[in-house]
Amino acid sequence: MEIYAVFGNPILHSRSPQLFNGVFGSMNINARYTRIRPINGTDLVNIILNHNIKGANVTTPYKEEVIGSLHSISDEVNEIHGVNTIININGKLVGHNTDHIGVVNSLIYSGIAITARKVLVLGAGPAAAAASYGLRNAGAKVFIANRTAHRAIEIGKRLNVNYIDFADITNNLSEFDIVVSALLPNANPFENMFIPKKLILLDANYRPSNLSNYFATYGCKVISGKHWLIHQAIASFKVFRSEIPKIEIMTAAVEDELDRNTVKAEWLQRVEKGKALGNYDLLISASNENEYKQFLDEEIDKAFGG
Repeated sequence: MEIYAVFGNPILHSRSPQLFNGVFGSMNINARYTRIRPINGTDLVNIILNHNIKGANVTTPYKEEVIGSLHSISDEVNEIHGVNTIININGKLVGHNTDHIGVVNSLIYSGIAITARKVLVLGAGPAAAAASYGLRNAGAKVFIANRTAHRAIEIGKRLNVNYIDFADITNNLSEFDIVVSALLPNANPFENMFIPKKLILLDANYRPSNLSNYFATYGCKVISGKHWLIHQAIASFKVFRSEIPKIEIMTAAVEDELDRNTVKAEWLQRVEKGKALGNYDLLISASNENEYKQFLDEEIDKAFGG
């Protein structure tokens, strides 16, 4: 059986296993996909190699950190400075980025034209950089903004997209067509600001965020991060297996939620090499069992709200 996994911290909330396992089942592929919380980026790579994981997805906070531990990276990773997909080719790990495809195809499949549209990207992490990269390549006029200005300015220069200060957005928001947010769920930099109804928001968050709720109150079209997740996963699947899964399978699977009472978790160091990691919903790398229990409590709390 082939094993695939998504790595992050926190990670139990991720719905990637539902997407991939749904597709594996529909295509009669002998594979399983699970969630793993590593200690750091180096640990992440060692886990893939030691457990012969065929392919992996990477989320916060390891998208940048893991790059230096890989054997090679694709051209888009070199520009974006973020990895979200790793393929294991006979012990050689190659980093890719499919987040930019997730952004562009989320808009296209929602019937939204991108070429020549003015797009505001919020954030300055790897997800925002990927969004800027993809939208730029799709022909949009991209502006990036972030509360920590120097990080957005650096991305703007590296990707040849425009930087805009938050102070300038207030008077120019009506000039934009699309807003792409890679901000945390509780962030809303537009609080108490009028939002033009014509604006379209693509939010990286699966669940409604403060920003998406705010845009919705003004009648704006809001596209959930579930679409971003699905389209980047389709592109990742193609990297892993050179096949394109059915979007209908992933669209249905993304609505499946874990049951808190039936989550199967284990301390990774207690699982023997060669054993089926896919038997678990969550595997946690930790220095000792007490640390494992602490990390598990954190994951349960963040995924299910305490």
